[in-house]
Amino acid sequence: MKAISLNEDYDLQAENGTLLLGETSEQNAALIANSEKGEWKEYPQMGAGLRHLIKSQSTEREIIREVNVALSFDGIKAQITIKDGKLNIEL
Repeated sequence: MKAISLNEDYDLQAENGTLLLGETSEQNAALIANSEKGEWKEYPQMGAGLRHLIKSQSTEREIIREVNVALSFDGIKAQITIKDGKLNIEL
């Protein structure tokens, strides 16, 4: 998907006062995985709450399931794995 792109700090990318467009599928997946349910006002069930899942000591299987469900609200199909403590989302 092509839309307004964000930098690594999730700030809008701009050049000479113009917002930059780019491929946003990966940034969308990251935003959904990291956001909590209720943060997307139009879609209150979207959001995996990754920080909360990690703090609650959820199993890897539970984390993968929650992220998959959250991504599905946006129509994103992904292969999700956890390796060496890192979540990998392959679109």
